[in-house]
Amino acid sequence: MEVLMGIDGGGTHTRAAITDTKGTLLAHVKRQGGAFLYKDANAEENVRRAVLAAVEEAGCGLGDVAALAAGIAGYDKEKDLRWVRNLTKIEGLRCPIQHVNDAVVAHRGALLFKPGIVAIAGTGSIITGITEKGKLLRNYDFRQYANSSAYHLTRGCVERILAGETDDTNFTCELLRYFGAEDVDALKALHKKDFGMDYAQMSRLFGDFAPEVTRAAVDGSRIPAQVCARAAAETVEGIRLLGKFFSSAPVPVALVGSAANSAFMQNAIAELLREERNAKFTLVEATLPPALGAVLMAAQLAKIEIEAFQRNLVESYQTKGV
Repeated sequence: MEVLMGIDGGGTHTRAAITDTKGTLLAHVKRQGGAFLYKDANAEENVRRAVLAAVEEAGCGLGDVAALAAGIAGYDKEKDLRWVRNLTKIEGLRCPIQHVNDAVVAHRGALLFKPGIVAIAGTGSIITGITEKGKLLRNYDFRQYANSSAYHLTRGCVERILAGETDDTNFTCELLRYFGAEDVDALKALHKKDFGMDYAQMSRLFGDFAPEVTRAAVDGSRIPAQVCARAAAETVEGIRLLGKFFSSAPVPVALVGSAANSAFMQNAIAELLREERNAKFTLVEATLPPALGAVLMAAQLAKIEIEAFQRNLVESYQTKGV
C-alpha cells in the first residue's frame, strides 16, 4: 500500500493528511501545538503525534508513505532548515520529503497551482501570490504586514482599551473577564508584565479570544469593529500590492484561516475589493485546506500525474470533508 502525506505545521495546530496514490482521502487529523518560528518546546513531538495519528486513521504504516510535503510556519530562510528538518525526522519514515513555508501549501490547496493571491489570517498573517509566470511573492518582501492574525485582533482591542477608549456594549467587560482582570488598571498591570508569559503562550492566549472579537464586531461593538476594519484594510492593501505584479485580471483571491474567514472580515475585505477599478480582483473560495495542498505537492514529488490526482482529491474532499 503506497500513500502520500501532507503536513500543515501552523502556529497553533499541526494538521496531517494522507491519501492513496489516486487521491482518495484516507485521513486528516489535527493535534495541539504547531511548528513555528517561536518554537514550541514540544513542536517535534506534536508533529510526530500528528503523523502517527494520521497513519493510524489511514490504516497504513510509516513505511507505506511514498512522499511527504510539509508546510511549516516560520520557515523563511535557509538556516531555518536546521530545525525544520527535525520536525519530520521520524523513525520509520524513509520517503522523499519536501519542506516549504506553510503559506505555500495554503496557496497550493486554495488555488490548485493556479496564479492568484491567498490572504492567510489565523494564528499568523501573511499574503502570498503566485503570478502567471510562476513567481512567488509575499507581502513581507515589500515590508508590508497586515495585523489581521487572531493574536493581533485581540491585541488591537486590548491596546485601545488601555488607551482609554470605551465601548458601547459589554465587550470590554467580556475582555476583562477573559484576562482575569478586575478593571482596566489591573489589565494594564498584566499587560506591562506580558501576562507572565513568553511570546508563544501569549500568542495563544490572545488568539483564543479572537472569535469573540470578530463576533462582537458583527454585533456592532465599536472597538472590535474598528480593529477588524483596520485589519481588513491592511489585508486589502497587501493584496493590492501583490496585484501589481499580475498581468491579467481579475486576479483570484482566496482567504485562509479562522480570522480571515470570520463573517466581519470576509464582508469587509469583499467590500473593499469591490471598490477596485476595472474589477482587478475576484474573491474565490479556497478549494482545499492547506494540509491537502501539501498532499498535492507530495504527489508531484512522487511524480504522479497531477491533473487526475488533483481531480480525485477534490472530489474525495468534497464527499468526505475534514
